[in-house]
Amino acid sequence: MGKTRFLTILFSIFLIFLRFDGAKSADCTEKSFKSGTVCVCSLDYCDEIPALDVTMGQAALYTSSHAGARLHRDVVYATDAEPFGTLHLTIDSSKKYQTIQGFGSTFSDASGANLRSLPDKLADTVLRQYFSEGGLNLQFGRVPIASTDFSSRVYSYNDVANDYMMQNFNLTKEDFQWKIPYIQTAKKYNSNLKLFGVPWSAPGWMKTTKEMSGPGALNGKAGDNYHTAYATYFVRFLEEYSKAGISFWGLSTQSTPTLGSDKKNKIQSTLFTAETQRDFIKSDLGPALKKSSVGKDVKVLIMDDNRGNLPKWADTVLNDKDAAGYVAGIGVHSYQDSETDKHLEDTNKKHPNFFILGTEASEGGGAKDTSVDYGSWDRAEDTISDILDNLNNFVVGWTERNLILDAQGGPSWVSDFADAPIIAFPALAQFYKQPMFYAIAHFSHFIKPGAVRIDHSLNVIELEVESSAFLNPDGSKVIVMVNKGSLVATEHTVVVQDSADNRNHYQFKLPHRSITTLYIQTSNF
Repeated sequence: MGKTRFLTILFSIFLIFLRFDGAKSADCTEKSFKSGTVCVCSLDYCDEIPALDVTMGQAALYTSSHAGARLHRDVVYATDAEPFGTLHLTIDSSKKYQTIQGFGSTFSDASGANLRSLPDKLADTVLRQYFSEGGLNLQFGRVPIASTDFSSRVYSYNDVANDYMMQNFNLTKEDFQWKIPYIQTAKKYNSNLKLFGVPWSAPGWMKTTKEMSGPGALNGKAGDNYHTAYATYFVRFLEEYSKAGISFWGLSTQSTPTLGSDKKNKIQSTLFTAETQRDFIKSDLGPALKKSSVGKDVKVLIMDDNRGNLPKWADTVLNDKDAAGYVAGIGVHSYQDSETDKHLEDTNKKHPNFFILGTEASEGGGAKDTSVDYGSWDRAEDTISDILDNLNNFVVGWTERNLILDAQGGPSWVSDFADAPIIAFPALAQFYKQPMFYAIAHFSHFIKPGAVRIDHSLNVIELEVESSAFLNPDGSKVIVMVNKGSLVATEHTVVVQDSADNRNHYQFKLPHRSITTLYIQTSNF
């Protein structure tokens, strides 16, 4: 090895240790559990994401890890000479894919009940942590239309049978206590928050089973009294929320429409097939929204179910020009992400003018899962992999199932408990931020609305490492990586270079069982 090359490598290693010794951290108040570490927030203190604070030719590196780092910040300096690295990642900002619309969470009844259980100041902290630009900077809020499995009871907005004109439509105490106030607070932190409504079930009297909970479809067929009334139900929802100063960006026709065919299902559901959803949209819902002052600009999402239904579901609806004229995008859940990516790839290829939005994801909801697993790094890795897999396959955003749950993973009237990024402890006037919260932050805080995914490649195949790269509207570049390697020996030294700019190289450590975000400040598009 030549003397110059040796000195370059030696200097590069020195810079790495220098940067990490002088690093700034997020100052998490740690609490340790068997599965890992949570960050405790109280009335007096809650950790914040350290500011970027970089200039041209610098990058900010944020690291979270199984060892306890939580958005630990370092500054990485660009070097002209290519430094030493065990992994070389090349980005190509000239090759662009989908535009990223943003990340979100759900204003479920359970989330509202837990926010209300906390002191007002602490509930406000939760929403600021999620929706402010200095926090997760969430851009989407999913709003259930009436009750869900994460409600304390089963209810609709109109239980008066045969009221096809929806004269008895009314919001409930859950809307006024648990949804509307916290949506208004969230909009205080992000005035551009995009809300989309979605029902779990039509009122029971409109279904074949006469019950909201359990399986069943709408009575009759598209264009009849039941379907016209259900379209009016959607419009009345928009009108009533409008009275509270809340407007909606989008509507999904049904959450998990295939669940309505499951005879063992106990939660609220309404069966739609791709064919019946298509016909309902073109005959009833689409025209009703277009005639409404509050609904005419609302974006309609189809499917809102697992990826295994694609591309066939999208083909059935979107190949019908009349139905497609009312549709803006395709909702997809994250519970079949182990299935082939071709479901998403083929859908994007066949229907490039319709965005694919991740509308629900969560951890801890499996029959054999521990609902709330405090400090679980496994679930942080699952979350980061889920988001990476979606974004690398043309999905434009990602939505969490709940903002905040209690220590049991609820409340849920049907005991359908799950985990959440934040867990409330009202008796202590505290909440815990799970590692999942930080996993989401590695994307949502840094990737701005309007960013585009850009091409990237690694010089070697490393099965434990996953990654993606993005170009923000202001020209800054974001690279997110996860290393799932469980041994210290699987730590990598990563070198990042843009093929359009061979002058600058950025070198950093990717520890074992860690997530990193590299934010490169540049004005080059």
